[in-house]
Amino acid sequence: MGNALRHLFVPHQTNNHHARVLHVDAMFVYLLAFVLFRLLLSLGHAQFPDVLGFATDIRVEQLFSAINAKRAEGGLGALVLDQRLSRAAALKAQDMFAKGYWAHNAPDGKTPWEFITAAGYRYGVAGENLAKNFSVSNGVVDAWMASSTHRENIMRGDYKDIGFAVVNGVLGGEETTLVVQMFGAGDSKIAYQIKPTVLTPTAAATAPTTLAQAPTLGLTDVLVRPIVDISKVSKQVTMAFAGLILFVVALDGWYVYKKKIIRVSGHSAGHFVFFAILLLLLQVAVRGSIL
Repeated sequence: MGNALRHLFVPHQTNNHHARVLHVDAMFVYLLAFVLFRLLLSLGHAQFPDVLGFATDIRVEQLFSAINAKRAEGGLGALVLDQRLSRAAALKAQDMFAKGYWAHNAPDGKTPWEFITAAGYRYGVAGENLAKNFSVSNGVVDAWMASSTHRENIMRGDYKDIGFAVVNGVLGGEETTLVVQMFGAGDSKIAYQIKPTVLTPTAAATAPTTLAQAPTLGLTDVLVRPIVDISKVSKQVTMAFAGLILFVVALDGWYVYKKKIIRVSGHSAGHFVFFAILLLLLQVAVRGSIL
């Protein structure tokens, strides 16, 4: 047992004076194991979503309070939660799920502004922020604030009203939580629109229309609490793996230094593969994205 542990974790002549768990082929074994682990999680989630899933706790009230808190920090006035903009946000979320897209404009060319006017809101200036697959409200707001274009929407002084929709569904074959944020201010003599990524003046807003079977207010929260949270499990496995490898790397370096072992070959390739795997694991562990 002792010899086996030494072979795995301590530089020795049996492992070419390089801990066996740090060899390049071992790194590829870790990568394969991780892929299989993710596959098993996905299959388990598909079969037993109530048992194995993604914990989500996103609330409109928290989003609304956090956005106004950010504006207050910047010396801006608070936005008013508008039912029509929340209805427009709900319409947009429904449309993305129904047509299977993740974008500001629908595949048929429909723009965010059409949802706003369809909800009965006559705007002079309007904007939209999108988010998906976040687990908590603060994570959504922090991601928006970290993006210059999304932050510009949140901190724009022209906006007076805001609306939210938080909707759970299936997008691209994956269970997804969409967060749609709509901004607006009333009519002006020269109306223009503010897009979340490109700030471009456009033509005046059109007159409002109505949509049949429109959702109520869109003021929905999404609370999902599976028995096993996939995100949490993935992060725990990632941290445990990273901690083990970093410990072995440190032990390897200390032992080589203490014993004054001279190794002919370097280990940059193995370490490079390790850090590439670690980056992949961390990227997978972070699910949220914004648009």
